[in-house]
Amino acid sequence: MFDFGVFCNSGPTLFHVKNFKHHNIEEWSVYYMDHSFFLSTHHKKNVAVLHWPYPTDRNFDKMVGEIFNKCDHIYIVISELHRPSIEFMQTFDYEKITYYVAGTVTAPINHATVKHYHNWFDTSRYFYRDYLPEILHRLTTESKPHTFDMLLGRKKPHRDYMYQHALTMQDADRVLRYFNNETPCLDDDDSHWVTEQQGMRSHGPLTWTVDRVDYYGYEMSISQIIPIEVYNQTAFTVVAETNWDNYYAFFTEKTAKPIIARRMFVMAAGAGYLSALRSMGFQTFGDIIDESYDAIENHQERWQAVCNTINWICQQDQDELLKKVQPIVEHNFMVMMSRDWYGEFNNDLEARIGPLAEQTRR
Repeated sequence: MFDFGVFCNSGPTLFHVKNFKHHNIEEWSVYYMDHSFFLSTHHKKNVAVLHWPYPTDRNFDKMVGEIFNKCDHIYIVISELHRPSIEFMQTFDYEKITYYVAGTVTAPINHATVKHYHNWFDTSRYFYRDYLPEILHRLTTESKPHTFDMLLGRKKPHRDYMYQHALTMQDADRVLRYFNNETPCLDDDDSHWVTEQQGMRSHGPLTWTVDRVDYYGYEMSISQIIPIEVYNQTAFTVVAETNWDNYYAFFTEKTAKPIIARRMFVMAAGAGYLSALRSMGFQTFGDIIDESYDAIENHQERWQAVCNTINWICQQDQDELLKKVQPIVEHNFMVMMSRDWYGEFNNDLEARIGPLAEQTRR
């Protein structure tokens, strides 16, 4: 037995601890949700495994402050990387905290440890690798009637820029959908959004693309469903990622989907996003198209450079480009599907917590 206390604030963090391969957590004292009770306990060592809430909740900040002195170390999973989560990391920038983030952070974090858990890549590929992989055979490889799909999502500045540019393009060059207002409603609104209809069943009215639906018997977010019908009409993808700031990169299903579908993409995101992808083992398309936009710090200039690349691609022979990108998209598909995104995170978490527990063995 161990004189070791572990506090988990959510179902997912409890799941992570239960998934440890080399430690039997039944020999630890694990506390769930009620941090006030955790504070009343007495153990030789204590840790907390927490999930940062989105949208941000000041009660979470308060809880971390209250358990801080109690814990020998705190591990915080941030699956939604936004400005508020970066601000939280900078506020709680202490050596006894380790962050696992769904992306990369270049904002100054001077004392805490920053690691990675790319959970959106992990969960987005599950359906297409483990549940129903044969559905990818529905994707066609011949020439497409449109050059780009531009499924831009909810209104944001970088998407506004892409949308305005798309309006100047010929219809043959793009399939365009955009919620260019603040209050989207998905039901009966096919002028603003499109998703796969075949195999999908909703549980009620749909408001956001992260709403959960039943897709061929598997529950997943609408945003994680590859738009096969749209992809079969378009050759390439414009990815307008969730965020556009330069001091972090948040990797979501928006990037995962064209990779799983073996497509070339142009990226509207923050500066350095493509560089961060390459650091993870993916390849981008800089030997074929102009990706110099990725190094441009100024947002407007970067987005215009993205639009210039889009225009250039539309002027090229589609079949020739599809041939050139084939080795890259195959490589990216293999990285996405074969890398153990969850195992890398969970093994690292266990390797950090396990030795602390061993110090309390009775």
